[in-house]
Amino acid sequence: MKRGFTLMEVMIAVVVLSIGLAGIGHFVGGFLKIREQESNRGVSLLEAVSLMEEQIASPGPCAKPRRDETDTSKVVVSVSRQKVDFDLTFERLPGAPLLQWVTIHEASGYWNDLTMKRIVRCVETDLH
Repeated sequence: MKRGFTLMEVMIAVVVLSIGLAGIGHFVGGFLKIREQESNRGVSLLEAVSLMEEQIASPGPCAKPRRDETDTSKVVVSVSRQKVDFDLTFERLPGAPLLQWVTIHEASGYWNDLTMKRIVRCVETDLH
């Protein structure tokens, strides 16, 4: 009686193992993609919170209407941090002299709709 495997048995085992490894590789690639997306979402959320905290800690100038505008003023500023783009909107509160809405919207596309909005103080300037 001979001991060992035939060439056919070895080839079938290699094919079965290859199919299994290809399936596992597909899942690992998907997991790595999801991990990268979640990492980007986390960075964008932390940066959005950081931007809002900066607006609260050090108030900026109050948004003023231009001379040709009759409604409340709205100023939009684009900011980029750690490869994440944000749109900051400053909108003056009617009847409140030193308060304005600050809206932070993540514009990079990591989130479907990451928007933070808060009333913050502002500083009156004559630059406009």
